[in-house]
Amino acid sequence: MVKSATIGCAAFFALILAGCSFGRKVFVEHDYSYETNFKNYSTYTFLECERDTNNLCTEIYEAIRRQMQARGYKLTADKPTLLVNYGIFYDNLRYQGYMQPVIKNWVDTENEGFRYEPIKYSLDKGTLIVSLIDADSDQVVWRGYASGILGQENNPNNYYRNVVRRIFDQYPLFAKGYDPRRYTEDIGR
Repeated sequence: MVKSATIGCAAFFALILAGCSFGRKVFVEHDYSYETNFKNYSTYTFLECERDTNNLCTEIYEAIRRQMQARGYKLTADKPTLLVNYGIFYDNLRYQGYMQPVIKNWVDTENEGFRYEPIKYSLDKGTLIVSLIDADSDQVVWRGYASGILGQENNPNNYYRNVVRRIFDQYPLFAKGYDPRRYTEDIGR
């Protein structure tokens, strides 16, 4: 009797997990420039959101601000080193990205032997693209994107915050002069 109840519970949980996995998955990826010294950036400002509807840009703006702050970047209007641009695309999107090493590996080695390997993506409806732009050269130095993000938001604030976090998981770099260990210690006091 106990054995059949255990098997029944296991089957029930397996069905629940299977049901949860039927939702569309969000695809997250990034590209970056090999000509960039990412160790020199410390400040940023936002450019205007492209295609604002239903205050979605405000929610995403706040989520990006939190991610930049967590990496030690300071928001400033006075001579920022990075410009942050983001846009939401509601239709399917054809996009050319690049197969590249994980950015942290490249920044640590700055191996000049790496080459861009173009890859074409067909991104699903609802794509968020976040671009970090060098303020001096106006060149995009990093771009993160997530597709298939619309139609899954039960709690929009937490949902979009999570999507932005997943994009920024692809950017594990800290601002110039920022030591996350010191910051954590200061908060603990």
